[in-house]
Amino acid sequence: MQKIIRIARLELSILFYSPIAWLVLIIFTIQSGIAFTEMLYTQETYQQLERALGPMSKVLFAGEKGMLTVVQENLYLYIPLLTMGLLSRETSSGSIKLLLSSPVTVTEIVFGKFLAMMVYAFMLIFILFGFMFAGYFSIEGLDLTFVAGGIFGIYLLICAYTAIGLFMSGLTAYQVVAAISTLAVLACLNFIGEIGKGTDFLRELTHWLSMAGRTENMINGMITTKDTIYFILVIVLFLLLTIIKLNSGRQIRSTGFKLMRYAAVLLVFIGLGYISSLPSLTAYFDTTRFKDRTLTEKSQQLVKRFTKPLKMVTYINVVGNNSHIGAPDNRIGDKGRFEMYERFMPDMKMEYVAYYDTMVRYNDTSKTLLAKTKQASTALGFDFSKLLSPEQIKKRINLIPEDNSFVRFIEYNGKQTALRMFTDIYVYPGEPEINAALTRLLDGPAIAGMLIGNDERSADNGSDRGYEAITRGLTIRASLINQGFNVVDIDVNHANEIPDSLTVLIVADPTIPFTAVQLQKINKFLDAGGNMLIAGEPGRQQILNPLLKTLGVNLMDGTLLEESQDNELDFVQAFFTPGVEAYKLSFFESAKVSLPGVAGLAYQDAGSYKKQPILISNGQLSWKKTGVFDLKDKIVFDPFKEQKASYPVALAITRKIAKKEQRIMVLGDADFMSNLEVSRTGQQLVNASFVIKTMKWFSDGKYPISNPRPKAIDTVILVNRNQINMQKALFLGVIPLVIGALGGIILFRRKRK
Repeated sequence: MQKIIRIARLELSILFYSPIAWLVLIIFTIQSGIAFTEMLYTQETYQQLERALGPMSKVLFAGEKGMLTVVQENLYLYIPLLTMGLLSRETSSGSIKLLLSSPVTVTEIVFGKFLAMMVYAFMLIFILFGFMFAGYFSIEGLDLTFVAGGIFGIYLLICAYTAIGLFMSGLTAYQVVAAISTLAVLACLNFIGEIGKGTDFLRELTHWLSMAGRTENMINGMITTKDTIYFILVIVLFLLLTIIKLNSGRQIRSTGFKLMRYAAVLLVFIGLGYISSLPSLTAYFDTTRFKDRTLTEKSQQLVKRFTKPLKMVTYINVVGNNSHIGAPDNRIGDKGRFEMYERFMPDMKMEYVAYYDTMVRYNDTSKTLLAKTKQASTALGFDFSKLLSPEQIKKRINLIPEDNSFVRFIEYNGKQTALRMFTDIYVYPGEPEINAALTRLLDGPAIAGMLIGNDERSADNGSDRGYEAITRGLTIRASLINQGFNVVDIDVNHANEIPDSLTVLIVADPTIPFTAVQLQKINKFLDAGGNMLIAGEPGRQQILNPLLKTLGVNLMDGTLLEESQDNELDFVQAFFTPGVEAYKLSFFESAKVSLPGVAGLAYQDAGSYKKQPILISNGQLSWKKTGVFDLKDKIVFDPFKEQKASYPVALAITRKIAKKEQRIMVLGDADFMSNLEVSRTGQQLVNASFVIKTMKWFSDGKYPISNPRPKAIDTVILVNRNQINMQKALFLGVIPLVIGALGGIILFRRKRK
């Protein structure tokens, strides 16, 4: 060990007696300083503009533009310059012969030189810790463990690059050639994952061999044994290869023997790497403060309930939307989206089934199905000969209810449930949607019944007034069918009785009066304690009031109007009452629900039902307009005949019955959950969220599943622009000048000697 340390000390002295080591330190500091201070300056500007800031630990140090990300992307420029002369200098000067003939083993030589570079790498890491120190005083509540985990990943990457550079330096007497060769090997290890992405076995092998993304995982908060072991194996591999190369000069061996020795080392490397990357043998360390890269405790408890292997089958319609997600080239990335679940379910299997069939809703007749399939297969890398035909896929599974689109089915214990992709910026299902699907497999779905038979609003209607988006919207994340519900039609004319298994019965804007038989069926469901959502419209008072009478509620005559410079007069924006907190329907203070065309609600507190207004109109702007009127005419508030007031427009009704709480919601408007209103943006409207929370209330909190995480606490910048400019002067000026001055003094003294 003493010989290794002596060699390392000698190598360090040689390294610092050359300008390269000092220049790399200076450039490294300046480049890192630019990335850190520019990002901090930008975020401080956002803070002055009163924009909400994200978790600054991640913004400053990770993500796409964080300082550690920038460092990782530029390391390949520094290391070859430092390692190119480690052995090639010895070879070109002839001193390698003296080394090999001295009482020092090749292993000691290699480890000594590598130790020297590890010490130099620690100097680079020390500079990074300086930025972490600056971040600690610049950001309130900086996540130190998260930043330190990223720096650890950078250090492993530097050591791996160094081992590669050391080996390449031992192959040639020319330092420039060694540097270029090192760059070539680093490029290969970073891009080898792109090779064979369309072939199953080869894809897994090249992905494991690839170095790309491993440090990025650590920078972004997840340290795994498979990534750490990978770097250790790379370091050991290239150090062994260097030792073998240097020893080959001392030993007379056949070329075949030498090749077999190299091959044996590589096979052991690949074998150990493969074993260490198995999900069942992988350990994880989430460095984020609130374990953002790990399933929540609630999700972990859910996963533990699965005692048998889970299987996820992805069906890809090659001519359909999102087919590129399931393309062979994207399989590794697609599987990676579910790694948080694979961590706790290592025996989970993923299967991909590619087929072609006509899209149910988007039938393009410009080309034949076969022609479109061949074109898409060529573009996306699918093997056309292996695609299932429409007849073959129908024998396996009926995907028509899924519009023959990209969909996954999770299979467990003889059951299966759909897991869909969405048309929003995230596309992939998140933890709540996956948990909803998993819970459905174990406990079954919640059932929302849509009453039909009297021209009610329909769950299959895609028009502005329909309910498809919030009920059966396949690609809508907030849709009930993607949040744990089954939405079924209940035909009041043909059903003998309304099933008591319903989580909620939705009666939405019937336009035909109920018959006595129909009312009897509905009232029987209510008397048995069934939950119900009843939504009316102005002009439907005579239709719904006979049903509401048993609840002590009625729709008021007329229509509520609301003064506005931007909207129609009947476009009412209702506010939540303070009482909603008891029903877990609370939102931010200024949240509103839009109700275009709404009738006020009148109610009596008598009886066994407890009633609580949930939404009320703005008492300063709204009034009730009775009689016949046309919104196209100029309508103004008449203070002599009319009165502005705050009217209840949504009412929660509860009572205890049969050891459970019966829950009923009555609204004076049926458009609040229409396709148009749930997709309306701006004006602080929360229609979609209100519907989702209401359905959660009906299901007693079971669906939709929420997985709240603690809010980030590192969202405040403590320094102003002047202080940031001082940091910039320090990292871009003072520290580089100090390093340069120190290097200049040492080089000058060396030259004088």
